[in-house]
Amino acid sequence: MKPSVGPALRRSVRVSVPALVGFYSGLYGLGDSVVALYALFTVIALGALSEVTGPPDRRVRTFLAAVAAGAVLVTLGTLLAVSTWAAAGGMLVVGFVVAYAGTGGPRVVGVATGLQLLYVLPCFPPFRPDTLDQRLLGLVLGGALLIAADRWLLPRSVPTPVPDHMAVLADEVARFTGALADSLRIPAATRPQVARHRDILESAEDLRVTRLPREERPLGPGRRDRSLLATAAAIRASADRSVALAELMSGPGEPPHPRTADLVAESGRVLAGVARTLRAGQAVPVDASGLDAALAAHSAARIPGPATTLRAGLAAVALAEDARLAALAVSGWSGAPRPPPAQTPPMLWFLHVGPAELWWRRLRSHLTPRSVYLQNAVRLALGLAVARVVAGVLDLQHGFWVLLATLSLMRTSASADRSVLVRALAGTLVGAVLAAGVLVLAGDDRSVYVWLLPVVMVATFAAGPLLGLAAAQAGFTVLVAALFAQLSPATWHLAEVRLVDVLVGGLVGALIGAAVWPRGGGAEVRHVAADALRAVADDAEEVAAVLARAPVIVAVADDPGRLHITAVLLEHAYVQYRTEPMPRGAAGPDWLTVVLVVHRLDAYDGALRDRHPALLTAGAGPADPDSDALRAAAAEVARAYRRTAEAVDAGRVPEALAEECRERFTPLPPEGDSRLLDGWGWLHALCDNLARVRRALAGDAGPPVTGDRPRSTPDRSPSSPSDG
Repeated sequence: MKPSVGPALRRSVRVSVPALVGFYSGLYGLGDSVVALYALFTVIALGALSEVTGPPDRRVRTFLAAVAAGAVLVTLGTLLAVSTWAAAGGMLVVGFVVAYAGTGGPRVVGVATGLQLLYVLPCFPPFRPDTLDQRLLGLVLGGALLIAADRWLLPRSVPTPVPDHMAVLADEVARFTGALADSLRIPAATRPQVARHRDILESAEDLRVTRLPREERPLGPGRRDRSLLATAAAIRASADRSVALAELMSGPGEPPHPRTADLVAESGRVLAGVARTLRAGQAVPVDASGLDAALAAHSAARIPGPATTLRAGLAAVALAEDARLAALAVSGWSGAPRPPPAQTPPMLWFLHVGPAELWWRRLRSHLTPRSVYLQNAVRLALGLAVARVVAGVLDLQHGFWVLLATLSLMRTSASADRSVLVRALAGTLVGAVLAAGVLVLAGDDRSVYVWLLPVVMVATFAAGPLLGLAAAQAGFTVLVAALFAQLSPATWHLAEVRLVDVLVGGLVGALIGAAVWPRGGGAEVRHVAADALRAVADDAEEVAAVLARAPVIVAVADDPGRLHITAVLLEHAYVQYRTEPMPRGAAGPDWLTVVLVVHRLDAYDGALRDRHPALLTAGAGPADPDSDALRAAAAEVARAYRRTAEAVDAGRVPEALAEECRERFTPLPPEGDSRLLDGWGWLHALCDNLARVRRALAGDAGPPVTGDRPRSTPDRSPSSPSDG
């Protein structure tokens, strides 16, 4: 969705004013064209080509970090401009490192393109290392002016912080569970209905990461972002659990055991404490001692009774575990004392890991050809390096425009590259005609360009968001004509050079895009989905072995499993797929449903492993017919998933295998062992979700993916690259 005129114009002014002040101060105040040029392009790089959002203090920190990184890149580019091949080699490394650093989350992605430009600008002749101090002065001047303008010139509105959204939901769930606990103490015949089921679920859906503004999503590799993401997932799961329990007890029957109602009430108190911590934003610990005592009392009660009573008790335990998880997770965000390692759930492993290791795990998780982050970094680095070689070998005038065109026009698939290149060339051609006319009419009269530049700059930076790429390229062509005509005498040939450079840069990007993963996310989402379904199959058999008390070799608790890694890779492939052009008239498979299914099954798997740890010694559990039946049924389900994965990888619509695999087993009665109850519930969920996958890939997604949640830890929401 394109922004309205008001926000686009305000942003254009916030970028144009510091750019113009820096340029005119350097050129006419200091009499130094180098300072002027670097001040202006620093503002363009970090203001126009970057997206920095969030509260004012966080934006200042982001700008300061970007200026510090930019100083390194400007220095590197200045020194490597000694030769074409040195500059191209540096471009290959810088292009990859900066693009791949986008795995660090939206804040890094927001400034990546701007940082690339801060190497591109100095890596071209003339080789003048003696001007490095002037270049760095321009960089600092532009950065300071941009920070000041961002803070005080037409300040942008600050969105409601994500923790505040989470606190609202936590309070809603706390009130709901309090009313539910009171209701559970009353016989069914006189029990009042607990209202607002739908409101709670809708609020929980609003907290899903995919519904948050992209730049505000807590997806960084650091402890605070990971903790916030885990807290949000736990609160959402608590909402689902409480509603499920309310619906379970809405029918006829005796009230559940009093310990169950106590457990629900304590869960609500803990969630209210989580809400207070989220609002305070400080190291306010959440007291979960009452909940721990209620869990222990509930476990010691060994609740007997009919199936409904047993299920209510299990649901209350699940709710309590989610509330406790939220209380532990929020400590990593607020700075409150963290739980001891021995008392930390495996999924909160990051609470006891240092920043360097957290970054390394994030970077390592995407070092696979299946990662679109890796693919995009390789594609962009090759495109920029080749463009630098072409510009140097052909000795193109204003060669950095070639790389700027490659950087701004290159897309993630060959089809998108072609579409963008056509629009960019059309806009540049129009701009070149206008620029040539201005240069011919104004000649060497510098005052014309001094007054023209502000008008063109404001119009250009507003036209891009409002009117699209062609308008932006047309405006930028006139802008650089008005800019460089003030640095040295210029003729209409400057517009011609600009057109040629954009054509060369765009063609290089299109050719590299056609040679390196040309199908982009459209191809990758299919292959990663197949890998994810195979991982589900492997985990189905392993989890069944765990629940059957068979000896299993498992990874260490804080090491991310294959299913979780492929779930994250699938999510990123889907996000890229959604940004690429779709064939006309083709709806295509519903990959979003597949993404949701894989994330949900990953969460279910993790929940069962947390609740029923694997036994690592041989002969840990005696064989029994029920356990053997569970493992045999899991093997049938796993085979169905592997057959579906083969069809997905080959581009075929999978067979309808869900009913076939479900017919091979019969669940145990509700009064059975809790681990086997969990196992049969897991297998039923696998079959239900396999049916959803088949319908989604056949073009009929069916009902939304709801329910199928385990009785333990919450799901990891889509768009949450929590890589371990």
